[in-house]
Amino acid sequence: MDFRKRPYLLAGILLITLSVFLRSQFLEFKNGDLLLIREWYDFLHQNGYKGLANGEFSNYPPAYLYLLYFATLLSKWIAPFTALKLIPTAFDLISTFTVYKIARLKHRDDKPYLFAALFFLLPTVMLNSTGWGQIESTYASFLLMCIYLILTDRPFLALIAFGAAFSFKAQAIFLLPFLGIMFLRGRVRWYNFFSVPAAYLLLALPAILLGRSWESVLFLYAGQVGQFEELARYAPNLYLLLLTAPYHPTFEIGLGIFAIIMLAWAWVNWRAKPPVTQTQIILTALASAAWTPFLLPKMHDRYFYPADVISFAAAVLIPKLWFIPVLFQISSGVAYSIFLFGAPPIAALIGAAVNTVLVIVIARRQIRELRVRYE
Repeated sequence: MDFRKRPYLLAGILLITLSVFLRSQFLEFKNGDLLLIREWYDFLHQNGYKGLANGEFSNYPPAYLYLLYFATLLSKWIAPFTALKLIPTAFDLISTFTVYKIARLKHRDDKPYLFAALFFLLPTVMLNSTGWGQIESTYASFLLMCIYLILTDRPFLALIAFGAAFSFKAQAIFLLPFLGIMFLRGRVRWYNFFSVPAAYLLLALPAILLGRSWESVLFLYAGQVGQFEELARYAPNLYLLLLTAPYHPTFEIGLGIFAIIMLAWAWVNWRAKPPVTQTQIILTALASAAWTPFLLPKMHDRYFYPADVISFAAAVLIPKLWFIPVLFQISSGVAYSIFLFGAPPIAALIGAAVNTVLVIVIARRQIRELRVRYE
């Protein structure tokens, strides 16, 4: 192969190689969250597949715990902490492939290889999975897949992908406003939404057949809601300015503001006249992933991860938006640095300021794209 005639492919290979090298440097990095997941790993290593019937040793859903169990089967060859990081890293590769597929919708040359490689090299993507050992990449990979399937007009499969995302983490609901608007615009049918609980239950079924209770599966996320009473845990949103405010009724007021804004946004989109375009779809998905953690209380530092990855996909389809994923890397990066590297908590305020600008820019661009006209 003559790489001189395929410079984008060559650049992509070099960037993937660089990402693999950088990720290898993170494998020995440990943190408190990873130590907790290691306890779950040890439990499954000691109890085998029968441990999956236990609904109390972990507050993560069965879909992830299956992967944790399979990782224990490789304990003779892969060290536990390395295995814990390789799981989310594998999902980075799935997202990388989906970014490639999204890029192919616009670019017919070798540029999709370059875009996919750049995604795999994104700092917060590498840090979250290979560095931190967190699993945002699991559900985010299915969210990206959901968006791609909507872009290619396959709503049934898209909702299955969304259901799979929800089976890994409740934060998949950050894309629910997007799916609601796609329903209002006719790109998703009401019966497609039955795919979501079906996918969740199907992925939980092996654990249930092993003896895990239905209650522990069906009410898993409900139990997570009340785990802490903080308006923000270093999440780069405006609730950082309200940390001294009383949790109640600030929490309820925040939920009310979120509901009002989402309903108003849905109404504006419902009243839009033009047909739904790929540009509208990706902008709506980005707005959903950015606004939801920005407007909701009780968010964590990692909850803008879907916005990080979706903003990159948006810039692939709309090159003029290149600065948006760059700024999300900054805002999420400074938020990550507090827990991972001991940066002062005030760093989250820098991220909040950046995200405030971003949500305004995204809102204006998404609504302008609609070219709303009222009857």
